[in-house]
Amino acid sequence: MNVYEQSKIFCMFFIIGLFIGIIFDIFRGSRKVFKFSDIFVIIQDIVFLFISGLLFFRSIIVFNNGEIRFYVFLATFFGIIIYSLTLSNICVIIISVIFKIIKRLFEIIWKILKLPYHFITSFFKNRNKSLNLKK
Repeated sequence: MNVYEQSKIFCMFFIIGLFIGIIFDIFRGSRKVFKFSDIFVIIQDIVFLFISGLLFFRSIIVFNNGEIRFYVFLATFFGIIIYSLTLSNICVIIISVIFKIIKRLFEIIWKILKLPYHFITSFFKNRNKSLNLKK
């Protein structure tokens, strides 16, 4: 493999490292907005490791014909580090805002779905009160 091919693969795995950083920040952003139990955080960590490992090893198969080379790990590590030092904080803020919007939309939808229930229960409560007063 010539230097051009190796540098192309290095850049590809650098980008893979950036994607792994973004995936991690999606989980971080969700934890800032939603309060999860400790067991759910552990499950999220396992899911993150599974997704990252799948992405990384699938990329080795697709882009590097299954050849495991040191510079592949190095490029991925550099991608994660550079992303963490530069774009991570901005992305977490953006992702958190997106999750807050999604959370607020679900709260509005939930309130709309609960309206018929509250209407029906208040109707029967008022009806029962009026019936009790007549006695």
